[in-house]
Amino acid sequence: MRTLNAGCVALAAVWPLAACVPSSVVAPEDRAAFLEPAELPWQPYSGAPLDGLYASVSITGDAGLGLLKVYYLFLPDGAFTGAALLATDPPAFQVLSGTWSLRADGLHLGDGAPPAVLEEAPDHLRLSGAQGAVVLHREVL
Repeated sequence: MRTLNAGCVALAAVWPLAACVPSSVVAPEDRAAFLEPAELPWQPYSGAPLDGLYASVSITGDAGLGLLKVYYLFLPDGAFTGAALLATDPPAFQVLSGTWSLRADGLHLGDGAPPAVLEEAPDHLRLSGAQGAVVLHREVL
């Protein structure tokens, strides 16, 4: 019993020190992943090969009526695969694979697909077209 009391006294003596640990502040430029899509510093895509896994954080316009979530895996060789979670009853994934190409009129995903305007911000892509826009965040594989 004496050991238990000594442990409680030691814990009680140290516990207030935990409140003295300073909190960390992250600089605004390092918080890009937590900004609303409209607040991100968007610019035209640099033209570098697309590479990586991206997941939607925002889907707007008519596209947002039928899509709950979108994932794209872009490979630098021009291949991509994607999955869209459709707002059906019950929700279901639809998958698609193909090639992507970046041309003067925008990003083409597959043959015959209308081009999408491609913009970038730190760790984000935005694809927009006549049906709306999707903002994608880079994910870790």
